[in-house]
Amino acid sequence: MLQVHTCVSVHCDRCRDALGGPLLQAHYRTERAALNAAAAQGWPTGPGRRLLCTACAPVLTCQAQGHDFSTWRHPVTTNGQPALSEYRHCWRCCRHESRPATHNHDGGELR
Repeated sequence: MLQVHTCVSVHCDRCRDALGGPLLQAHYRTERAALNAAAAQGWPTGPGRRLLCTACAPVLTCQAQGHDFSTWRHPVTTNGQPALSEYRHCWRCCRHESRPATHNHDGGELR
């Protein structure tokens, strides 16, 4: 038997991923139901009513407003010595940055 179904699905306007995920694309009876489901999953509506998934929205926010970086972290090696690099990450989009370490954990200069 053949049946014709008319439904609405939600896709990110940036990456084209579907609401529900790659293995289970969600379908809705109305546009309103689809938009409500997207909002419930944290998909914001961007400029021009663009729908953005939860992975793309933070990236575009950082492009427009700048990153929200953590403080520089100074890792320690397994033998307890300060690592030769330090790192930080953006709380919003998870961008990772590293640089050569400039200070020991006690604030002293590295040599």
